[in-house]
Formats: sequence, C-alpha cells, structure tokens
Amino acid sequence: MPHDTPAPFFEDTAHGIRLYRGDALELLKRAKAEHFDLIFADPPYFLSNDGITCHAGRMVSVNKGVWDRAETFEAVHEFNKEWLKECRRLLKPNGSIWVTGTAHNIYSVGFAMQTLGFKILNDIAWYKVNPPPNLSCRYFTHATETILWARRDAKGRHTFHYAEMKRENRDRQMQSLWQIKPPGAREKRYGKHPTQKPEALLDRILRASSDPHSLVLDPFCGSGTTGVACAHTGRRFVGFELDEKFLEVAAKRIGDEITFTERQTSLAFNTDINVEGGGSYRWLTSPSTNLTTRLFRPMLLSRSLSARFKTISTLITTLIGIRFLRGSKITARSYTC
Repeated sequence: MPHDTPAPFFEDTAHGIRLYRGDALELLKRAKAEHFDLIFADPPYFLSNDGITCHAGRMVSVNKGVWDRAETFEAVHEFNKEWLKECRRLLKPNGSIWVTGTAHNIYSVGFAMQTLGFKILNDIAWYKVNPPPNLSCRYFTHATETILWARRDAKGRHTFHYAEMKRENRDRQMQSLWQIKPPGAREKRYGKHPTQKPEALLDRILRASSDPHSLVLDPFCGSGTTGVACAHTGRRFVGFELDEKFLEVAAKRIGDEITFTERQTSLAFNTDINVEGGGSYRWLTSPSTNLTTRLFRPMLLSRSLSARFKTISTLITTLIGIRFLRGSKITARSYTC
C-alpha cells in the first residue's frame, strides 16, 4: 500500500495481513497499481427496500443498513463502474477478481466488467441449502447467489488450479454450481454481519485462483471471512471496511485463526506424541490448517448417496489422521505447510 494510506486498524506483519478503516472507493484510489494477485468483492446488494423476509422462523426486515440503500439504478451502476475500474487498476496483469451478488446488483456488475475490459470466466451459482422462504408466495424462493469470476484482461492469463478442483470433486471436472451451506453459529460466534459468506466458499475461491503467499484484496471485507480464509490457506491479505464494529469482529476472527493455524502447523512437526499405555501415533496425513472447514468440505460436495458413504470413510480417516502403533517407536512425517 502507498505511503498516504492511513495506519492499519489491524496488522499482522508476520503473516502479511492488514485491515484498514475507511470508504472503499477512497482507499482503492490511494492503493498502488498492479499490486494484488486476486480480489474478492462482496459489494452492497442494494436490496434494502423496507421489505420483509423470514429468518429463523421470524419475520424480519430485509434492510441491511444505510450502505445498502440505492437512490436510482443509474447511481448504482455508476458506483459499480467506479470501484471496478479501480480494482482493475490494482490487479496484476495475470490477476483475477470475484464479485458476488444477487439479481438486485449482479447484472450491473457484469455489464460494468465487460465495459471496462475484464474477461468474464465463469458465473458461479452458489446454491444455499435451506434458504429462507419467501413470505409473499408470489415468486420462487431465492436459493442462489451469483459469483462472477473475471480476469483483468481479455487476452491475459490467469491462475486456475484445475487439478486440485477436479480432485476435490471426486476426480470430475468441477462445475459452476456450488452447494455450500451458509455460515453457521460457529462462524458467527464473534458477531453477525448481514451478508456474511461461509469460510468454505472463500476457501475454495482462494485455492482455485491463487497461489500460497499471493496478495488478496477485499474492498468490502465486512466481518473478515476473506481474511480468515487467507490466514488458513497461507495467503496475504488486505481488507477495507467502513464500519468499526465489523472491523473489530474481523480482527478477532483473523487473529484467532492465525493462532489456530500455527498450533496445527507446529503439531504437524511434533515427533514426541506419547500415548498412555505404551502406544504411539504416526501421522498419515498432514494436519489440516483449519479442521472445521477442511474436514467437512467433502461432505458439502457430495451429490449422491453412494458418494456420501465414500466421503464419510475419507472423513473418518482424515479426522483420525494417525495410526495407533502399540509398542513401537514414535515417528512423524514432515509436511510443507
């Protein structure tokens, strides 16, 4: 980031993670050109129209906050063009961007992308299991969000870990329909954000389209899910957020994720794991840097009953992660983390 950027609200220099408080557009304009490998953006959806929806069996307002209100479509589209233009300037030549949204805003985002020179690679349909019902009963229940993935230039190259995504999908090409549960109580234990994304979603996006140690930007970082995913996948991160209460949640979440990841990494290299009774353990797989997300990812990908049984078997093997060797000397394998 350039010298005129304000002091970080939160910073972990060892892991290259920084959070800044301020207006996203202003901070984008002050950032260094061609500085980021990947951008994930969850901009305002502009759906706060004083309507109602159902949440946990209760009728609640759809209003998210002042930042989610729009005066006119023209104003919304102009805003989208402005922040996307800055994001394109900040991306490296081989960089790419992901933008999520609903029908209220995503078509404007897609049109702005094409106007500015981005090359749209995919429109991912994120299917949310058990979505809230619509109360009017006059249209279909909204069960998906669209995530646009685009590279900076039409003729450029971009990072895509095809083989890893194929392995994750039971050795089949991964499709553009992703079934991932919305964030549960564990991910919201530090505080709630009205449009919080699940860690599993960001985890997949980062691993699919960036390399370890890549620099990732989230200009609307909210409660910090992108930063959490960067911490447990070994990416560097810069996040912008205007609301201080959400920044406090993000800083706490990211800080705790870093601590958890470091403990898991040190455990992977521990060669003195004693077992009461004379036994010992040997690591058969590398300990996950985020067990709660990574161990259950295969379950989210299963699409058939037979596949689920296979996945459960794999899950149990990974969860144990070790073989009990009674009476033998303790050994451990090393892994690059």
